[in-house]
Parts: sequence; C-alpha cells; structure tokens
Amino acid sequence: MMNKITDAVKHLIIINVLFYVATYMLPNMEEKMLAWFALFYPASELFKPWQFITHMFMHGGSMHIIFN
Repeated sequence: MMNKITDAVKHLIIINVLFYVATYMLPNMEEKMLAWFALFYPASELFKPWQFITHMFMHGGSMHIIFN
C-alpha cells in the first residue's frame, strides 16, 4: 500500500514538530534553541558536534515547517 506512512516518517514528523514548538511557542526559547541546535561554522565558538544532526530539525517559521 503506497499511502501508508512508515513509523520512521512518523517519528521524524514528531521530532520536527517538537523542535518547532520548543523553538517558537515556549517563552524565551528561540535564542537558546538556535544556539544549541542550529548549525554554526566549525570555527565559531557556538559550534557543537551534534549540530550536524540537530540542524535538520530546526525551522525558519511556521510556513517552513508546513511546506516541509
């Protein structure tokens, strides 16, 4: 059946929505979330190794997450 969403896709959608809610809906979290999870250039003092993975879950607003 081609219309069934796999568990992996469901989990990715849930993770993306949780990151979005934490970033934009919780008070005073946007700057912290961006500093922790957005991808910074490796020479930056804000760079952390986990950002190679976590930056994929960060979104630039509601229209960005909807169209993804």
